[in-house]
Amino acid sequence: MDEKDVLKRSMKLMIIGCLVFGVMSILCHDVSLLSGFILGYIINVIAFYLIIKTADGILKYSMSTVIIVITFMLKLALYALGFFIAVKSQWFHIVGVFFGYMITKLSIFVEGYVHKGGE
Repeated sequence: MDEKDVLKRSMKLMIIGCLVFGVMSILCHDVSLLSGFILGYIINVIAFYLIIKTADGILKYSMSTVIIVITFMLKLALYALGFFIAVKSQWFHIVGVFFGYMITKLSIFVEGYVHKGGE
């Protein structure tokens, strides 16, 4: 399992999540649930790419500890920015953002379950 498989699976789960949050948005008469979910997913994919680049840097170039800490703090700042936008804006719902953050993690679990025991 590599990052391309995880991103493909996360795209499928994101579409399923958009359908679920779309129905919830229609039932609640609140589009911010769906838009928050999409915002959370976009921020989560950016943070996932940051993790990939950090891991590549550690393995290939033996990055210094300071740069690793900076990229980790940048990832946390991205997550905080998403929650801040959700709290301050009426266009994004914080519950949608939270579940958007979970898509990549969920796709890793699903990929691990599908390919348990190897490929």
